[in-house]
Amino acid sequence: MNSPVFAATTISQTFTVNTTVPDNDDLGLADHRNISAPGLTDIESVTVALNFTGGWNGDLYVHLVHESGFSVLLNRPGRTSGNPDGAGSSGMTILLDDTALSDIHTAMPTVGLANGTYQPDARTADPLLVTDLSPRSAFLSNFIGLDPNGTWTLFVADQSPGAESVLQSWTLNITAVPEPTAALLLWGSSALLLRRKRH
Repeated sequence: MNSPVFAATTISQTFTVNTTVPDNDDLGLADHRNISAPGLTDIESVTVALNFTGGWNGDLYVHLVHESGFSVLLNRPGRTSGNPDGAGSSGMTILLDDTALSDIHTAMPTVGLANGTYQPDARTADPLLVTDLSPRSAFLSNFIGLDPNGTWTLFVADQSPGAESVLQSWTLNITAVPEPTAALLLWGSSALLLRRKRH
């Protein structure tokens, strides 16, 4: 009897916030959400959807925290040494996925509403100093291997005065595998019964 292969399960939860992000305020807005996925452990992948209206997208800094995991989703997208204000688009409906083709920092539209699928910013540099050349390390892959259960916190801050963004909602998509102990016990019992039938 072959070793067990445990199918991964994806859970998706959308959280309605509908709250204005404080303008030009480092204290920002923190949204804490509890995930309860009994029997699942060991995250395989995470993607996050963000839905903002209004504001100036280049003002926004957004990160996600869970246990020891940390990912920077937005860090003043569009900001470069020649464009310290960042992207001038207003509002967004985007999905952030490490496997996407384009980096949100460099691909954020300069006008209109941003939409589509992008890699997270992943830049941990100070939002007042970050540019497109800042190193990237805080990807969503930082959550791989963690237990999906517990508190997830989305933090949003507006880093420049003049326009207000509203966080309408965000969606957390987690792919994880079943708890190994329970699954192995089930497989072990089946293997034992099969061996007894053969003898």
